[in-house]
Amino acid sequence: MSLSMMYADELTGYYKSRVMLVLWVGMPVLALILHGIQPDLRGQMSLTVFSMLIVTSLAGTIAAAMLSVGIIHEKTLGVYSLFLVRPVKRRSILLGKFFAVFTCVAAAAVITLLVGLLVDWARGVAPGRAAFLELAKSAATGFSAIAITSAAAILIGIVAPSVLVGVILVIYGANQLSVVGYLPLLLGLNPAWLYTLGIGAVLTIVLLAISVIVFNRKQF
Repeated sequence: MSLSMMYADELTGYYKSRVMLVLWVGMPVLALILHGIQPDLRGQMSLTVFSMLIVTSLAGTIAAAMLSVGIIHEKTLGVYSLFLVRPVKRRSILLGKFFAVFTCVAAAAVITLLVGLLVDWARGVAPGRAAFLELAKSAATGFSAIAITSAAAILIGIVAPSVLVGVILVIYGANQLSVVGYLPLLLGLNPAWLYTLGIGAVLTIVLLAISVIVFNRKQF
């Protein structure tokens, strides 16, 4: 079974699940509610910008939790012993999960941002061209952080002995690791978003490579 088939299978499972339905609907609704109940915030920050903050703070954690908990749960049920008697490469299992979850969470993030943009446009406070470009750069940075967190969650899911340990490691490990992607901004490198994308890509590939090596050595 090829990577593309594993990706399609995992993607079908995720987007049909209630979790993704809640995520795709719940994240935009959450942004609308939190922005709406704070009068001072409405005057200082557009819904589009606020949605960006919601996406960057929540999406990575959600993706990481889904991946690590899913892998730990499947290990407990002995799912991989069934997979591995079939002609399936172990790396295809992990990469299929990574790309499927990243796609679903990225879709939720895009939906949230689009809802914020449409609401701001209807109110006549949509960001201008310059502001929109800055938002696009921030979005790229946010997606880079999601990729790092998700890749770290794959490794956590493989090595964690229980769901509780996995969730703790995601919250206090994977989330903190994603901060590395923001170092160019803190160091004043220019363009910071481009350096962030580079760091995110390299760190994600390294984490996934380590995960594949560890997974290949696992006995199921």
